[in-house]
Amino acid sequence: MVTGISNNSRQDSKFKKIDLCIRDSNMLKVRKMAKLLNIDVIGCPYLEQNDKGIIYRVNQRPSTTTDYRYLVVANDLEQLISSSFQPNLVVVKDFEKLKSFIRKGKYRSRIALEVLISDIRYQEGSKVGKWFREITDLYRFSKRSGCQFILSSGANSVWEMVSAQCFESIMKFCKIPPRTYWEDLEEWLGLQDRPRLSHA
Repeated sequence: MVTGISNNSRQDSKFKKIDLCIRDSNMLKVRKMAKLLNIDVIGCPYLEQNDKGIIYRVNQRPSTTTDYRYLVVANDLEQLISSSFQPNLVVVKDFEKLKSFIRKGKYRSRIALEVLISDIRYQEGSKVGKWFREITDLYRFSKRSGCQFILSSGANSVWEMVSAQCFESIMKFCKIPPRTYWEDLEEWLGLQDRPRLSHA
């Protein structure tokens, strides 16, 4: 588990700390750990258990109105080719391939580009270094392309969850201003809620 817990990480901050990809199904443990790690908002796969305090990751948009928050997730860039599939975010595995898709206009305006920390958890040093360089480039690319950059833990259990302080340490290393990142992400999430709420 990456901790880096700091009691000062929330002081004088009004913006929320967000981790949109936690795969542990035990929400009670996840919530407790999130509190310890100063994470305010969590996202996880939809498991037929509605909780208004969680943002659910779904593979397709629900056919009926929901009373919970959700994001439609594309786990493969090839899914963006379909004009009928309109995800909120795409998980980035291949940065160069992603740039090609974006340049060809195969994406929806303000789509989010998500990178998972879990992808490098057990990688060797050279690959970790490359990952950090790509994160720096992806953040800049997202800004230029009008996309939302997202950094998530990708935790498969509570023991792999990442603290707010550790998130911010990675951001600073990649020249990403933490406060700007959190505020931009919270604003983007609010925009994704609007289509759902307009039909509620």
